[in-house]
Amino acid sequence: MAWQRIAAVAEVPDGTNKAFRVGDRHLLVASAPMGLFAVGAICSHQQQELEGGRMKACFLFCPLHGVRFDLRDGSPAGTLTDEPIPTWPVKIEDDHIFVDLDGA
Repeated sequence: MAWQRIAAVAEVPDGTNKAFRVGDRHLLVASAPMGLFAVGAICSHQQQELEGGRMKACFLFCPLHGVRFDLRDGSPAGTLTDEPIPTWPVKIEDDHIFVDLDGA
């Protein structure tokens, strides 16, 4: 497993999301009401940045057209796209967020 430290927990407060670049990957860490998630940072509909998108339960809404993605598995809802965004396992250790970049 390739667990990579991404950020301190304090960098992604509850109810927010923040994009990070790790090597050639552009990922979004989301501290949603249903937990902490790591997903691809780009919408599969029109390649819009997902950072700052509204969250509800375990769902993230694209700021451009409102495509809803399930943060648990990246699956989209609606008719704008049927392509999921990537997801990675997340864990917290010593107040730091780690993502398993091999776990996608």
